[in-house]
Amino acid sequence: MASILRTGKLLRYFAGFTRNVVVSSVRENETSNLLNSAPCMCGQFQNGFATNAAAKAELSLDKQIRRLDQDVRRIGRISRRDLEEILDEIRTHRTATSSQSLLVIRCCGNLVPEELPEVRTALVQEIWKTLNALNVPMDISHYNALLRVYLENEHGFAPTDFLAEIEAKGIEPNRVTYQRLIARYCQQGDIEGATRILEFMRAKSLPVNENVFNSLILGHSQANDLESAKGILGVMKQAGLEPSADTYTTLLCAFARHGDLAALKETLAECEQKEIILLDKDLLDIVYTLTVNGNGEQVDEILPKLRLSPGFNQDAVNVILRLVNKGHEDVGLKLLRVMPRSNRVNGEPVDVGAFFIRQMVKANRPVEKILSICKTLQAEGLNPKALTIATEAGLTNGVVNNALPLLQEMKNAGLPIRQHYFWPLICSAESNQVLEIVRRMQQEFSVFPNSETVRDYVIPNLKEKNWERIVTALRDAGVPNSTAVTSAVYSALVTHQIADAAKIMEQNRAYYVPFLFRQPLILALSHTNDYASFIRCVRQIHEGLQFRQGKEEEAEAVEGGAAADRSTPDVVGAIVQEAFIYFRRDRAATLEKILKGLVKQGLSISSAKASQLSEQLGSELTPRISELLGKLSSGELEPVPLPNSGKRSLDSLSIDELERFIVNVESKGENANNIKRQLLSACFRSQNLDKTLQVIEKLETEKFQIPIGIYAQLIDLYTHHKKSAEALEAYDKLKAKDATFKLDNLKAVRLADLLLQEERVDAAFKVLEDNKKDAPIAEAEGSFNYVSAVWRTLNSLAEAGQAEKLRKLFDALVAANYVVPTNVLLGPLIKVHLVKDDIPKAIEAFEEICQKHKSTPWKNELACRLIQKEDAANLQKLTDLSTGIHGEVNSLYDLVFSFVECGRVRQARKILETPGLRTRPQRISSACDRYKNEGLLQPLEGLIEATKDLGHIDRNKIYYTLLLSYDKADEAEKALGLWTKMQEEAVTPNDAFLLKLAEILRRKNIEVPFVVPETQKEQAKARKNKANSEAKTEATTETAKAVEKLKEKIPKKEPTKTSPPPKTVSHLSGFRKAILANDPDAAISHKQSFLSGEKVGALDTSRLIELLVRADRLTEATKYVEELLADKLHPQPKIFKFYLNKIAAAGDLETLEKVGKQLNEEQKRLVSFDNRFCHANIVAGKAEQFLKHLTTEIEAAKTSEEAIKLAEKFPRGGAVGILDKHPELVPQYQSLAEKFAAHNQLGPMNVLWMHLISSGQEVASKQIWDKHLSNAPRLMFQRVLQTAREQQDEKLASTVISQLKNSKISEGAIGNAYSCLIDIQTTKGNSDKAMDVLANAIKDVSLENINRTALLRLKQAVEEKSQKFPYTIPEKRTKADDSSSSSSSSSSSDDDVSPPIPETVPPKPDSKA
Repeated sequence: MASILRTGKLLRYFAGFTRNVVVSSVRENETSNLLNSAPCMCGQFQNGFATNAAAKAELSLDKQIRRLDQDVRRIGRISRRDLEEILDEIRTHRTATSSQSLLVIRCCGNLVPEELPEVRTALVQEIWKTLNALNVPMDISHYNALLRVYLENEHGFAPTDFLAEIEAKGIEPNRVTYQRLIARYCQQGDIEGATRILEFMRAKSLPVNENVFNSLILGHSQANDLESAKGILGVMKQAGLEPSADTYTTLLCAFARHGDLAALKETLAECEQKEIILLDKDLLDIVYTLTVNGNGEQVDEILPKLRLSPGFNQDAVNVILRLVNKGHEDVGLKLLRVMPRSNRVNGEPVDVGAFFIRQMVKANRPVEKILSICKTLQAEGLNPKALTIATEAGLTNGVVNNALPLLQEMKNAGLPIRQHYFWPLICSAESNQVLEIVRRMQQEFSVFPNSETVRDYVIPNLKEKNWERIVTALRDAGVPNSTAVTSAVYSALVTHQIADAAKIMEQNRAYYVPFLFRQPLILALSHTNDYASFIRCVRQIHEGLQFRQGKEEEAEAVEGGAAADRSTPDVVGAIVQEAFIYFRRDRAATLEKILKGLVKQGLSISSAKASQLSEQLGSELTPRISELLGKLSSGELEPVPLPNSGKRSLDSLSIDELERFIVNVESKGENANNIKRQLLSACFRSQNLDKTLQVIEKLETEKFQIPIGIYAQLIDLYTHHKKSAEALEAYDKLKAKDATFKLDNLKAVRLADLLLQEERVDAAFKVLEDNKKDAPIAEAEGSFNYVSAVWRTLNSLAEAGQAEKLRKLFDALVAANYVVPTNVLLGPLIKVHLVKDDIPKAIEAFEEICQKHKSTPWKNELACRLIQKEDAANLQKLTDLSTGIHGEVNSLYDLVFSFVECGRVRQARKILETPGLRTRPQRISSACDRYKNEGLLQPLEGLIEATKDLGHIDRNKIYYTLLLSYDKADEAEKALGLWTKMQEEAVTPNDAFLLKLAEILRRKNIEVPFVVPETQKEQAKARKNKANSEAKTEATTETAKAVEKLKEKIPKKEPTKTSPPPKTVSHLSGFRKAILANDPDAAISHKQSFLSGEKVGALDTSRLIELLVRADRLTEATKYVEELLADKLHPQPKIFKFYLNKIAAAGDLETLEKVGKQLNEEQKRLVSFDNRFCHANIVAGKAEQFLKHLTTEIEAAKTSEEAIKLAEKFPRGGAVGILDKHPELVPQYQSLAEKFAAHNQLGPMNVLWMHLISSGQEVASKQIWDKHLSNAPRLMFQRVLQTAREQQDEKLASTVISQLKNSKISEGAIGNAYSCLIDIQTTKGNSDKAMDVLANAIKDVSLENINRTALLRLKQAVEEKSQKFPYTIPEKRTKADDSSSSSSSSSSSDDDVSPPIPETVPPKPDSKA
């Protein structure tokens, strides 16, 4: 037995590790990145008991894993069924990526609390066996995950055997592996074994962290040595580690395991004294340990200490499920009573405990115990439906003997018994028991099976194949004749036995619901081509309608609907039309056969259906079909409107064009005044001062009446060129002409700014005073350009430390209604004091602004200064002021980031652990992006530490951003350390993280210690290469055989010991073989050895370039690209794009410029060169210079043709990247977009509109819309809808719709926006709101223009609520139909392949609307 002396011996091992200690408090959080802190929402019993019998649409493995992740985020756990479905998916497709397999393995531990540990272990072993059989690549992280699952399930295994298996496979264990092996030894109480591993770690100089000490506490506890367990705390401190909440939780569980309540209370008090915060999850672990070790009566001492913080319900649910598995329902009930209950809209508490009841049933607890708990829940008002839920669980398990007593109890309680309660029993029963259940339904529960029960459940589960005997057996079981017959017919059609169906229908006259039978009838025809039986069935459906006339409708046949006289021909016509739509191949011939049969039978269709059929046939309409349709009915066709063409407007003409236009107009003796006004506007847009003065002078000599506003523009032009004297002179002249005239705000501020720069303060204030406004600034003038001009003026004074002058200017601007104070404009008022390090003045100014303007400018900078100066009083004051404006949560998150930026991680963490603090993922994501863009590593590292073990925060984003930052800082070793750290903290890295890390390591020639996931393109290429290789090998084998046969016929000259060497292949052939084998080095070697006459074509060189790019050998790839370009050739477009993407991603502007010089405009367009060049500028940190370059180009454009060319090559996709990553460049970009708009080129302005509306700046986006885009015939907005979908932002989608409705955009495009909003509401579960959106949509667009998938999803959601979907979903259109029905595009303009179409010209029909 280990003792404190042994612990002292261990200290000697740790002493040598001190320099390598990894300071962390890893909490073995079984939910990892799958955790969510949302409150538990127990399912309501309103959708019935049965699982949906209809087969689910097959999901890809990625989608299923994503769904798994979402489920756990939503409810904190997953089910075994989910994992088994994923295992089936892996087996079916015989593939899984390394990342997918890692995540699936991780899910087999405490994330499945509903199952016993033995079941979970068997499941993970089955998954492991499958992955090995499929040769899925696995690395040490997979073995570490398996170890973790074994530990969570307390599975017995030998650590030495496990270690031997790893080493036998050539995989190097890391520190996480050894930590978990120590944990296994300690789980068994084997301190000796743990010591051996520790010695091994010491020999390998592997660092030791808190996990090892926690395991040793567990080990001593298991060895019944609590004194030594407690002594570990001292050992930790001597080793330089401070025990954390995780360590104390482990120790508390040790006391709980032995029932030592006194020590447990004493340790809890010690935690409170040391300000060590135990989370609810930690206390629940103590409750669980007490209970399962026979000390359940002592949990009442722990329950009052629970804080019930966010996420408590999920943790409590998981513990309750595990307690039920161990047979401790009573303690589970105590926990359930503690769980907070949310309220419904009407104020009533939500029912709880459904999961508890289901788990008791699933765990086969005694029925008496289940009923006792149900009665308690009902009596205490926790769940009035407890008995119903228990019955549901029993039925779902499908065991008749267990389910029926619960069902009988329901009946005794007076609760209704429904049809669908019996469906699971029917599905799980043996074939010979099915009809017995049907009889018992009627005899014991007075429930008579309806058509759905018989059709979908009873008949499919009978082994009988003879339809006549099936109908007879159903009748004998008490099923009504009409139900038995119609159900048998439906089942026959579903199994494509159309002849048998026709026979049953002819033998048994009944009403066959047309809507229900239409689709299976057509599918049966497509499989059998039995037109005669098809017509017979249609005839019987028609006869059924006639038979139904004059009789009362049966309850289950309500779908017949309208009066028989009107519906009879339309129903037949509907069947014909659906058959016509379904049969896409040879549909004319198919239709002719059906029509012949209908004519022969004397049936008819409506004239409306006949018209639709002839219209849809188009060129396929034959005289014979026309004749048959004529016999059945008659109809008319409708014309299609043609799109109108547009003209160039005056404001799109250049100065030269306008001057020529004026000469032509005046030569004809016509009035050219309007054109002269346009000429003046064009001069000012060009900002060409000399030309403007020349034109004004000329017009004045011609006695042209120049509007007074022109002189105001002239003042602004002088200001732009820094000519203050001339500007003031023009200003005086303007005032002399009209003393009441006032400059607009932007012109006045610009002139005042210029005067302030020249220290002409009085003149500046006079200009502002003379032009003050009577009302606050109008929204139209609140553009970025104006606000940034005001800010620049204020900021220049702040940076100069001129506080008094700044305050005077700001007050003057506000008093004269030039500005409405905002955070941006108020910032300089704080900055001016911080520049001089005058903290008291800064705080005073901040408090005044908070009280007066309800804003918090420069709050973060001020907080950081206070933290650095350790000024707690002012920091508290700052936070209190912020809370009054932004609320407590936002203010606390701001404080977290300030602490992190100042390196105060512990204080940041304390805030994040605040009970009741709600999660703000977007705040953390934005902070990460900001730190990365600013190249700040320390705050990101601090954020990793501050969020450790906080399950409600998704830390993958932080890790990935830190990885990108390490890459940018060229810190490859630190990047690799992140991967190991993630294993320690049980955070599963996603594919993007692993791919990026692998790229970093390879670039630095560091071995990649994990399996690198493949991209989808690489997987597709690998399959293709494999197929090519197999084909080539087969051909080579055949050739070799033929050569051998020839050799046998040739006499041998003399025997030799070895066969002669094969004939040397040409270097060209060798080059191609090397390419096929993915060996770039061999290919280059062959290429360098080419003989004269041997030459590689552009296709082969392209493949070599692709291999080099994939291997990140960009310099060599560039060499071969330049060779091709020198020969007036270029790589294949796809490969060329791939190469350019890599060059752009590396920010290699020099190479891109060199390549660009050798491409003509058409070639650049094909590979989207301008977008990639823009991206390279962003990566290289030269986005601002790039915008300046674009501005110079458009300013130099003299004619509209030049402007159109610049608009065509404008990098819209790249511009989106600039706006997203550099919001500070928005004013500069808007100025650029205005210059394009001046030439009537609206693409750049469209991009700005998308950015503003996506980022929630609705007012600014509306200004741009009204000014520039409302009359545009073509618009890009697909990215906005994509953002709305990803963020589930219904407000954003609604804003887009409101702006599009009154535009000239096509119906198809507006339909896309409505489809997005419908999808969002449907996904959120708001089917009623989605129906309201659809009702509004069809007032603006036709139903055909609403996305069909969105309608199908909505229909399914509505029908799941047992409501009727009142619309008929249009049939799926072909690509040809789609392309002809759309008149605008929303996304193709910035597509990488499609050339952009100038917005001044109405677009051709495009399928992307």
